[in-house]
Amino acid sequence: MERNTTLWIGAYLLLALLELTGEALDNRSLILYTKPLLMPVLAMWFVRRTPGIRRFLRHTVLAGLLFATLGDVFMMFAGGEYDALFFLLGLGAFLVTQACYVGGFLSEVNLRNGYLRKQPYWSAPFVLFLLGFLAWLWPGIPDGLQLPVAAYGTIITAMAIGAVNWRGHVHPDIFPGLLAGALLFMLSDCLIATARFGHPFAGSRVAVMATYLAGQWLIVRAVAERLRQAPERKKT
Repeated sequence: MERNTTLWIGAYLLLALLELTGEALDNRSLILYTKPLLMPVLAMWFVRRTPGIRRFLRHTVLAGLLFATLGDVFMMFAGGEYDALFFLLGLGAFLVTQACYVGGFLSEVNLRNGYLRKQPYWSAPFVLFLLGFLAWLWPGIPDGLQLPVAAYGTIITAMAIGAVNWRGHVHPDIFPGLLAGALLFMLSDCLIATARFGHPFAGSRVAVMATYLAGQWLIVRAVAERLRQAPERKKT
């Protein structure tokens, strides 16, 4: 089993390297061959790492990776003739991914028992950042996209807050990776929005994908270790 998981994560790293090379060289063919495979390969690593575990958290992460795959495919075609349509489809797919992660995180550590019940002020930096970031972007967001972008910003912020809520309720080795993954995923989407809505910068595509791929890997790895340490819960 360990050999199988090593092969899958090796494949993920190789695909990630090839995809990032494609972004750096603007090689569309390389991107088209590699990008749609990234999340399915990561999902296979996750399945192999957590065999036989039937938990809501596991199901939500797999569903999240499925919709992330759809989001990756839709976003590949944004920027073309049907740019707005594919961007909205991609945004919607990733919104479902974030909703899956939020549901999974809360199924393990809910708001009544989690870290934020005793330390609610830790939500404030995330909310303030979201409001400030949206205010900065707002003039450059087309009218038809303002509501979807705000909704997506809200759900990914909720995902990051849900990760914070695990602090002190999971093994100390798990929490830092989960939080780092959530923050990197959030950063990736902030970079997409920055580049798309009036503030383009050099190397944006590589930066977006590098933070996204690292974030997804850290989240999935943290969840896998959580499931392996507490594989089943007794029904009450």
